Amino acid sequence: MRDLVIDAIKEINRELDIEELRDLQDDSPIFELLDSMAILDLVLELEDKLQQKYSRYIQIADDKTMDTLNTPFKTLKTLLDCVEGKING
Repeated sequence: MRDLVIDAIKEINRELDIEELRDLQDDSPIFELLDSMAILDLVLELEDKLQQKYSRYIQIADDKTMDTLNTPFKTLKTLLDCVEGKING
């Protein structure tokens, strides 16, 4: 799962070229580095990769996605936890 999420972030970062997103660690910030369009692109990229892997649609975005305090996109770790929760939920 980690590789899938990192691949999605790197795909989005190809256009953005944000240095902090090149070498991702669990505590790497994501939300603060991306604007709302890039977050949306990341959501779509993740959902597409998950659908390819699991042959079903898994919704990543919800009402917390753009909440700066509670967003699951805050760090790589919080995003991984969110994606795993959506898959297993």
